[in-house]
Amino acid sequence: MEEFEHHERKGWIVYLVVGIIIGSILGGIFGTFIVFKNPTIFPWILSQTPQTQIGTNQTQVQVPTNLIDIQNQVEEVANKVSPAVVRIVSTTQVISPFFLQVIPQEGLGSGVIIREDGLILTNNHVIADATKIEVTLSNGKTYKGEVLGADPISDLALVKINATNLPTAPLGDSSKVKVGEFVVAIGNPYGLDHTVTFGVISAVERNIDTGNNTMYGVIQTDAAINPGNSGGPLVNLKGEVIGINTMIYQNAQGLGFAVSSNTAKKVIDSILKTGKVRWPYLGIQVTTMTQEIANSYNIAYTEGAFVVDVVVGSPAYMGGIRKYDVITAVNGKAIKTADDLISTIRNYSPNDRVTITVSRNGKMMDLQVVLGSK
Repeated sequence: MEEFEHHERKGWIVYLVVGIIIGSILGGIFGTFIVFKNPTIFPWILSQTPQTQIGTNQTQVQVPTNLIDIQNQVEEVANKVSPAVVRIVSTTQVISPFFLQVIPQEGLGSGVIIREDGLILTNNHVIADATKIEVTLSNGKTYKGEVLGADPISDLALVKINATNLPTAPLGDSSKVKVGEFVVAIGNPYGLDHTVTFGVISAVERNIDTGNNTMYGVIQTDAAINPGNSGGPLVNLKGEVIGINTMIYQNAQGLGFAVSSNTAKKVIDSILKTGKVRWPYLGIQVTTMTQEIANSYNIAYTEGAFVVDVVVGSPAYMGGIRKYDVITAVNGKAIKTADDLISTIRNYSPNDRVTITVSRNGKMMDLQVVLGSK
């Protein structure tokens, strides 16, 4: 009985398989007729169909011309900018927990040459507390590096080497960067010199809490950034440096961040002029305005930055800003959150005069404030 049932199931399976094969053949013929009769229905099927050239054994796939153009641009950018990217090895002195003695420890990072006489832009954390800095160029030559200035707030630093006629990379305008724009990251991850990765701009004007401080207005990208990439350039397809790669989220893929080139320009200018970085200062404590705050202080809700406190004698105080004001605009630019205010003020320089619009007791006021420095 069992043997009969077994043969019966086997015959059913054979019929099913034969039916599927016949159906597939007929479906393929019918589908092919539709596609070739109406190529606009599935144009990608025709464009990606492998084609074998007569007289060869190689199969070629048609690639859209615009993708080839992008590939050529990436290659051109890599060839243009890579010679200006350097490897930085910094040596710091640490105390051994086992022998209680000072031992040297090396750190690896990247940098980009921004001036022919050996001026190099990198991250502050790449050279922080270094007792020795070695800079290796793309041609293999190694130079002693000297720190001209560093800024922990922006995580940027300037290093100088004694060399001339070096290849450089131009700094672009990061305010023109758009989400979705193609970018190239170049650096030395894990000591693998001049590694090139490709991606897009995922977001702009990000405010990132690093644990030690908050970095404002950074660029987010999915271009691969790894340890050793720090200090290397993030480049647009014009070959312009639009950011300096600074950090990644360790527990996530495709989350890299770069300090914007416009922030870098401010840091460079300040270091070259004064040897240090001076950031604009208001002298207020703010939080993002909410309906709960409005209810608590019995004031009308207005979107903006709520002033929790004002330092007496500070630029904000001298300009007329008071506790419980709601800052709604700076020079006409709308302020919706506390972070908006901080990142907007950072775009200015000490001693700049700005018009700050506040809501006080339901009335809008324009106040003139001369920014201080810190």
